[in-house]
Amino acid sequence: MKRLLQRIALAVTSGTCVAAHAAQGEVKVPSPTVSVSRQLVEQKAAFLQRVFSDSPAARRIDAGNNAEARKYLASAQENYRNAVLSIKNNDMAGADKQLNEATWLIGKARQLVPDPLARNVEHRVRYAQMLDSVESLRISYQRQLQRARPQPPGVDANDALLAKVAQLVDGAKGHAEAGRVVQANKSLAEAERTLMVGLGRVLGSKTIEYAQRFETLAEEYAYELERNRSYADLIPIALDGFKPGGEAVREAQRFLDANRGLREQAQRHAAAKDHRSALTALRGGTAQLQSALAAAGLRVPQDPKPE
Repeated sequence: MKRLLQRIALAVTSGTCVAAHAAQGEVKVPSPTVSVSRQLVEQKAAFLQRVFSDSPAARRIDAGNNAEARKYLASAQENYRNAVLSIKNNDMAGADKQLNEATWLIGKARQLVPDPLARNVEHRVRYAQMLDSVESLRISYQRQLQRARPQPPGVDANDALLAKVAQLVDGAKGHAEAGRVVQANKSLAEAERTLMVGLGRVLGSKTIEYAQRFETLAEEYAYELERNRSYADLIPIALDGFKPGGEAVREAQRFLDANRGLREQAQRHAAAKDHRSALTALRGGTAQLQSALAAAGLRVPQDPKPE
């Protein structure tokens, strides 16, 4: 009986020790290994060999002065050499791991030393996009400026902001024609920001006397609808130009969604010829857009709250 109790105690103690070691990670259940074909591994190795020996990217990195990129490339080459040894030793899993690591390291190095031709194409595309954006903003600014400060037909407003923008755009075009696309984009970015600020200021101007300007509520509604759309057009440009954080972007989107609902409500009122209610809803939407611009980083004058 005594021996039986001793055996039971020994069994319990042994089980407890095994469980404790397992909890501490000392006893591991072997994980299933994924077999990698020799053919696939050798194809990866051959590809990387070509990258190292005859790749414009590798030559560009090796000849460049980016120390971090060259470090990544050297590490990738070391991983490749280790993979070749693993293949000779018939360790396909080890070789595959080394080759994958080498591929990742080459990718990191290429990011640090991008292809000048590809980068130039990106700058050219950006230039065309910004030129269109500036022109669109300029037209919108002129339209709103004409409402705030009416000019006779055929007479342009003598506006310092427009003169500055014209100078920046001319400079940008000159840079682009000379191949200095980066400088051109910097000039266009300044023109874009100048117009955003100016347009926001004009849209929020308190100088418009509604009683004198609009004979009917329908006319006033049409003006406010255009004003709302101008604010809405500004928001994606402001988000792209000021690049706020993720929370600010989400906040701006919430304001945009609120405006969309109020604008649709205003359009329903207008369709029913209830322009007074339409104006109330639409101005509420415009206030949401002003808040969205503030979230994006562009401060504009806020409309006075209705009394």
